[in-house]
Amino acid sequence: MVAPLGAGARVVALLAVLSVSVGLYTRFHHLLTISSLRSNHSAILALVDANPRLAPLCYIGTLVVVIGLTCPGATMLSFIGGILFQQPYASAYAYCGYIVGATISYFVTSFILGDFMRRRLAAKSQLFQKFEANVKRNAFVYLVVARYTLVFPFFFVNAAAALVGVDWRTFVAATSVSCVPGSVIYTTAGRALANMLHSLGDDDVVDKTQLIWMAIADPNVKACLGSLSVALCVLAAVRIMQPPEADKVLGKED
Repeated sequence: MVAPLGAGARVVALLAVLSVSVGLYTRFHHLLTISSLRSNHSAILALVDANPRLAPLCYIGTLVVVIGLTCPGATMLSFIGGILFQQPYASAYAYCGYIVGATISYFVTSFILGDFMRRRLAAKSQLFQKFEANVKRNAFVYLVVARYTLVFPFFFVNAAAALVGVDWRTFVAATSVSCVPGSVIYTTAGRALANMLHSLGDDDVVDKTQLIWMAIADPNVKACLGSLSVALCVLAAVRIMQPPEADKVLGKED
């Protein structure tokens, strides 16, 4: 567990993160609307084609900032990756953004909130209590399952893992394995959105769940998820059979 900040510094850091997150969302959230995407679609694609190296870096960096600061918009940004880039590059870029962003989110939560928030969540949140109880059995396996099955929101897993005290190496390893399906599914859903983008009206609401199911129905996605599921089952079985080592998996209680 990363050592938390002092009370005063913690408050200042929390206010700074919240201010940046709210400021970014207020300033740029309109760019994630259907109207904006349709209006700027051709221009953005032209920019991507003109900057084949810079464009992926900008996309990954944006995902890192949004996920790292727990700013709304990560799901739509994932879809946009599928709109802007071809597979498998879109999945690879989203994957990099997920891993780095989740790791930053983990450390930000550890530094700012630490035991202060852990004690309060443990007393009041049944969702957190359930997460903590399962993580203590086998942190790596449970983190993989939580992300892979989408039982918990992405941001919740990042924050809860930090508050529970999961070792950062275990967190990064589990996140690296379990973010593969999400990166493939969401960017493939983005490709489906691109195909219907110009048929949607400005006020139309995109059914994100429908897009995700359309992506899962894709034969290539099915093959990818099937292969990965088999590999994860084998990996989970190996990890479960290993004796628990609490000091390596969880931070020591203060």
